[in-house]
Amino acid sequence: MSPRFTATLCLLLSFASGSQAVHTIQVGPGDSLQRAIEKARQHRQANDEAIEIRLRGGQYQISRSIVLTAADSGKAEAPLTISPVDGERVTLFGGKLLRPEWFKPVQDRTFLDRLVEPTAQTKVLVVDLRAHGITEYGKLAPHGWSMEPRNRVPPAFLSIGGKRMTLARWPNADVESPYMVYRHYLPQERKLRGYELTVQKIIDRVRLPGEVTYAQVIDPGDKFSEMRRQGKVGRGGTIRVDFDRMKHWQNIRDIYLDGVLSSTWEWTYNQLASVDIARRTITLARAELNGLGQGESVRLPHFHFQNIPEELDAPGEYYIDRSEGLLYLIPPANFAAGPIVLATLAEPMIAIRRAAHIRLRGLTLDSGRALGISVMGGNNVLIDRCEIANFVAGGVTARGRAIRIANSRIHGTGGHGVHLGGGDFRTLNPAGNEVVNCEIHDFGWDQKSQLPGVMIDGVGHRVAHCNIHDGPHFAIRVRTCNDVVIEYNEIHDLPKYHKFDGGALYIFTGPRAESRGIVIRHNYFHDIPTIGVYPDNFSWGIVIHGNVFANVGVLASRPAVCVNGGGECRTFNNVMVNCPMVYQQGTRPKEGRWFTHWNKTREKFGDGRIENTPYRKYPDLKLWLAKQEPDEFFRPTSHVYRNLFYSPTVAMVPGARPHGVQDKSRRLDAHDNWPAAGDPGFVDIAGRDFTLKPDAGVFRKLPGFEPIQFESMGLLKTPVGP
Repeated sequence: MSPRFTATLCLLLSFASGSQAVHTIQVGPGDSLQRAIEKARQHRQANDEAIEIRLRGGQYQISRSIVLTAADSGKAEAPLTISPVDGERVTLFGGKLLRPEWFKPVQDRTFLDRLVEPTAQTKVLVVDLRAHGITEYGKLAPHGWSMEPRNRVPPAFLSIGGKRMTLARWPNADVESPYMVYRHYLPQERKLRGYELTVQKIIDRVRLPGEVTYAQVIDPGDKFSEMRRQGKVGRGGTIRVDFDRMKHWQNIRDIYLDGVLSSTWEWTYNQLASVDIARRTITLARAELNGLGQGESVRLPHFHFQNIPEELDAPGEYYIDRSEGLLYLIPPANFAAGPIVLATLAEPMIAIRRAAHIRLRGLTLDSGRALGISVMGGNNVLIDRCEIANFVAGGVTARGRAIRIANSRIHGTGGHGVHLGGGDFRTLNPAGNEVVNCEIHDFGWDQKSQLPGVMIDGVGHRVAHCNIHDGPHFAIRVRTCNDVVIEYNEIHDLPKYHKFDGGALYIFTGPRAESRGIVIRHNYFHDIPTIGVYPDNFSWGIVIHGNVFANVGVLASRPAVCVNGGGECRTFNNVMVNCPMVYQQGTRPKEGRWFTHWNKTREKFGDGRIENTPYRKYPDLKLWLAKQEPDEFFRPTSHVYRNLFYSPTVAMVPGARPHGVQDKSRRLDAHDNWPAAGDPGFVDIAGRDFTLKPDAGVFRKLPGFEPIQFESMGLLKTPVGP
């Protein structure tokens, strides 16, 4: 222990707060927070006092996980709290703080001559990381949706002023490339037909700056999904492109392709193996999930290239020469203000392992190659009024009981914002975990498919009063769950990347038909260019009511609510404004493979066995168990009723007229839905206040329609308590 740390820790205060004594340990930026935790642990062994570890204001560089275990647990009346000293700002950095004066103009003429843009030669700076003791940068590696290598640790990355910088790329993110051709991809040249024409209508409205596409798939390569079973990555495919930009790039195998090459949700990050400039072909190093350019949902392939030193040309772009330990950067405007952080921490910044009654309050956690906070097996853990930013794997993963993430801001994460897990499927005992009054945004830059702002697994979770926006795919994903409530949230302005798949709130519980008790109520969905709420793939028994959908969906079968194959769902008392369609009942193919899942549920709960289980509380599951014929499973009945639909400026999908409901199953129970011809009674539709006046016409037109709780949706004006 350093002398300074010893002196600081000697300032231990015990005082009474009411009848509860509190023991305080104060820590400074030059001290070890982990040692303070150990000191608190020693004190806990002899005392039942509440303990507060108070951090003095400043910047803390964290090189290893801060770990709390069961031995650090507090008690309900005497928790362990880690927080700043009142009024002081504390930032924990999971990386190395670089000084602006370390960056020098590049003198290496050979490197400068490689730059494609000559004017960049006078703008690029370089820092010798090794000279400052920084030698660990990690490695780039292929990964992607359903292709994540086990235990992958992302490489180091650079942020300045809290904003992640751009790994040198082509095209630049804000450039509309002439090589991004907006047409529905077809393996062979022919006229579009059927649904392809409908998809093309979406494509005509899409813009993807910073992306290019391929002209033809020369060789689809192997299927990664098949090769994985053999323990192989498989042979990469080959594409032909209409550009020869590759002629400027020297180290081809250091370059990565970031994009969608096959079905619209199959995002990939693949390494280049070789290029043929004359033929304008690019061969990838690893197989794609189902083969390159393969599948029924190939719509608009798009991608860009990263980690190319020759393409340094824009403020904020950087490149790390790992062999020489050199970091090249074109500095952004706020460069000197900093902080300049090279994220190097390769494990969760804070790891809570089976600890109880822990409170993290008022901290700023910034930068890391893994998670911001990992709670595994913890209970009664509070993360309150924290800012968590720039962690590649995600912001918070919370698996346990009574874990609450509240009044916090989570942003800039490469993966999810928050992942909730816990609860008992056997007993249906709830986890009691919550995400409440949090803003979660700008997530999913390292894994762009199906890693949402909030991801939910398990039993008994709640997401409420959050503002979730600006992500590449989903805002919330619910999967393999029971008894989940999502209420009073504002969800908007996403997906920013995937234009043809998924919904803002995506539910996938279909293989496990006993996943019930999922309620989506009193949320405000707006400015979403795809589906709002999407129970997909035979998700069962979802309840959707009291929500407002404004400017949600597109004409190509993207409604405010889409139940795709599932049944026993109820959608009622919702308001849809300027949506092309209120609701669609979709139809999944009648594939026998589903019964490999469903028969497990029937065997477990059928023939009255459900009555001896906690699942007897679900009437809709009992209805499902009464089904006999396969068609009853494949074409079940759902219910959509008492919804208000008003679309003064957005055209309605022709197949959904006049009530905004489209039934592809021919089994939908749809009634008492009102397509209002005029303003149905909003307080201020121009100002987007969708509160209904007490005398609104909808209450006469739809008897039993309940007032919409619009004023309660979104972030709260005051923080919620513990």
